[in-house]
Amino acid sequence: MDMSNDRFGPKKRFGPKKKFRPKKKWGQNFLASEKILQKLVASAQIKPMDTVVEIGAGTGNLTFFLAQTRAKILAIEKDWELLERLRKRVGRFKNVKIISADARFFDFEDIKDYKVVGNIPYNITSFILRRLITQKNPPQTIVLTIQKEVANRLISEPGSSQRGLLTILVQMAGDVQKVIEVGRENFNPVPKVDSAIIKIIPRAKWGAEQEKFFKFIKIGFSAKRRQIVNNLASGLAINKKIIYNMLEQAKINPLSRAEDLAIDNWKKIYAIVKKQNVKKQN
Repeated sequence: MDMSNDRFGPKKRFGPKKKFRPKKKWGQNFLASEKILQKLVASAQIKPMDTVVEIGAGTGNLTFFLAQTRAKILAIEKDWELLERLRKRVGRFKNVKIISADARFFDFEDIKDYKVVGNIPYNITSFILRRLITQKNPPQTIVLTIQKEVANRLISEPGSSQRGLLTILVQMAGDVQKVIEVGRENFNPVPKVDSAIIKIIPRAKWGAEQEKFFKFIKIGFSAKRRQIVNNLASGLAINKKIIYNMLEQAKINPLSRAEDLAIDNWKKIYAIVKKQNVKKQN
């Protein structure tokens, strides 16, 4: 469903005032379409008893609609110039708590059963996703507006050139979908690229074993255009012929590249390598 052309987008009502100049270095592009803001909120399926952490509350465009859900809203914003405007915009809502903080380093540990919603700067997307997914207390649901190109990477299938480490990280941790594409004209100021809303439902908590597994996959992606047999042999310091045999044992073509493998393929070869290492130790 493409909502890139939204003639009802109230940019005058929901855009930042003229006196405030968005900071390019912080990637400030404010979502200004009421229709898409409502779609962003609806995608999170928020109930009144929920706790929602909004990353980058900005001018309060999204915060305003989140407040309508009657859920407890923790609106995080680090730009001191926007905090007072945010208070004036949504301060009347008793269910909204405005927090002056950098979302990249916000402590989620004490929040129970929460959801994360936000229109985040493109330049912190990878950091935020990894932080949310791998922490001890992951959210129940993540709904974010991110760069369209990154959204396509997150949902890419094995064999796609768009598939990379961020794809693996997200797909390891949960179910991801692209909800809608959002044209650049729906933002103020207008960015150079289009966006998309993504939704991630984490399946389980990230632990030490998942981190070890991910580091193993990272070796496979160390030189993306090289064949996986070469990456694993050099990265694990194991003879290439041994790796070749391991891959064949896992029913994986040794001439494949990392982007060709599904997560189940990675699990098979990882189990074989672990078993081989145990034998060496014994």
